[in-house]
Amino acid sequence: ARLLARQETFIEFEDEDLPEGLDAAVAGDAATLRDELAAEIAGAARAEALREGLRIAILGAPNAGKSSLLNALAGREAAIVSPQAGTTRDVVEARAVIAGVPVVLADTAGLRETADAIEAEGVRRARAQGQSAELVLAVFAADAAPDAETLALLEAGALAVVNKADLAAPALAGIAVSARTGAGLPVLRAALEAAVRARAGLSDVAGLTRPRHRAALADTIAALDTLPQAALPELRAEALRAAMRALGRLTGAVGVEAILDLVFSEFCIGK
Repeated sequence: ARLLARQETFIEFEDEDLPEGLDAAVAGDAATLRDELAAEIAGAARAEALREGLRIAILGAPNAGKSSLLNALAGREAAIVSPQAGTTRDVVEARAVIAGVPVVLADTAGLRETADAIEAEGVRRARAQGQSAELVLAVFAADAAPDAETLALLEAGALAVVNKADLAAPALAGIAVSARTGAGLPVLRAALEAAVRARAGLSDVAGLTRPRHRAALADTIAALDTLPQAALPELRAEALRAAMRALGRLTGAVGVEAILDLVFSEFCIGK
C-alpha cells in the first residue's frame, strides 16, 4: 500500500515539491519486496516438505552395512540384513524423529555396476535418492577398500560413516561405528542431530503452507514482476494495484481512504 501511495503521489502531484528520485525508489523497493515474498514462498514449501519428513539417504557399496545402520538408527528391524552382497534391491524407508524433526531414513541398493537388470534398477533408484535427499550418509566398510563412487559423495557434502569398525581399524576419516555392537552410534546420532537442525532451520512460515496463501503470494510476485516492463508511471501504478489486490487476499483489502491517508501523511502535499 505504501508503494502504491508513493507511485500515485508521483503521478497526481508531480508539480509539488516531492523527494528527488521518488519513482525510481518505488521500483527499487518493489523489487526488494518481490524478493522477500519469494523467500517466504520458498520457506513455506520447505516447511511443508519437512512435515512429510526430511529425507536422509544411506548410500554406499554393497555389503557396507547400510541396512544394519538403518535398523540401528530407526530402532527396529526395518530392512533385511544379510552377509550376501546385493540383498537390498529397492529403497527401504523407515521413519524416525531426529532433533525433534521428522525424518525418513532410506536404505538403498549397493552402488556398483551390475548386469543384473533388477539390481541395476535398484542402483539407479539409490543414485536418485542421493540426488533428492536433504542429507546423504556415505557408508564405507572398515574391512574393505573405499570405492570411488561412494568417495565421490563426500565431495557433494555427504556425511562419511565408516561401519564395521569392530572388524577392522578404519582407514578412512569419518564417523566410525559398528551397527552390530552399537559402538560409535551416539557420536553418529549427535552428528545427525546437528546436520538435521542446520537443514531444518526455518522462519515461522507455517501459515503459508496452505495452497491459497501460497497462491496469493505467487500472484503478488507475478504482478510485481511486470513493474520493470511498465514504461509509464500509470502502468507501474496499475501493477502495484494488482499486487496489492493479490496480497490483500492474505492480509485483507486496503481501501482508497487508506492510500490517501498514506499520501498525505508521508508527503507535504499542498503545504
